[in-house]
Formats: sequence, structure tokens, C-alpha cells
Amino acid sequence: MHAVRPLGISIALAAILGSTVTFAPAASATPAGCGDLSKGSLCIKGGKVGKTGSYTWRVRYVRHQGGEIKVKLGSQRKNSDITAWELWFGTKKTKNGVAELRRKHEINKDECIRGVMEYKSKVYVTKWRCP
Repeated sequence: MHAVRPLGISIALAAILGSTVTFAPAASATPAGCGDLSKGSLCIKGGKVGKTGSYTWRVRYVRHQGGEIKVKLGSQRKNSDITAWELWFGTKKTKNGVAELRRKHEINKDECIRGVMEYKSKVYVTKWRCP
């Protein structure tokens, strides 16, 4: 009986801790490189996925409702070995509901890329664009 009780407590504790882990909310699916958020859309365009090189990537947030806001925009890369930290392009206030920043950076032929946005200490991401 004593062996069962700690196991039950461990399972319950794992369930509680697992439910408190916070992940970046992924935007719902739209065309490749874009995603719908609750008040707008986030996209990453440009570059060449599936080919190694240095390309210009454009991350754009379009706000469909609410006032103008300041957002931090960037990208993130991954392959079978790593998921890279966010590479922030900068911070920009929306104008007429739109904020867009560009940055040239390297991508390898086996890497996926996605757009990232931070607003009020919460990070939002697009779906991955992969080769």
C-alpha cells in the first residue's frame, strides 16, 4: 500500500505541473508562412526554404481590431538537431494596423523557419515553413 501512494501522488503532481507549462501560442493555419491570431495575422515571407544562403526575411503583423500597438518581430529556425532561439529584427509600432520589419540572415537547406512576435511579454509564432 505504501508503494502505491507515492506513485499516485507523483502522477497527480506531474499532471498539475504539466498543465502549468506555457508554450508560445501558434497562430492558426493560413497560407504558408502566415497565421491568424485573435486580433490579427502574423506572416513571414521572403527567403528560400530548402536552399542554403543568406536571404531577406520579412515579418509582418496586421492588426484587424483594436488600436495601434508596439510589437517585437523576428524569426526562429529549426532542423532535426536544433531549434534556434528567436532572432529579433526589432520593435515597431503598428501604423494603420500594420507593423513590418525585414532582416537578412542565413538559413541552411535543411532548416525550417517561422515568424515570431512578442507583445506584452507573450510570444506568438507562425506555422513552420519547411523544405
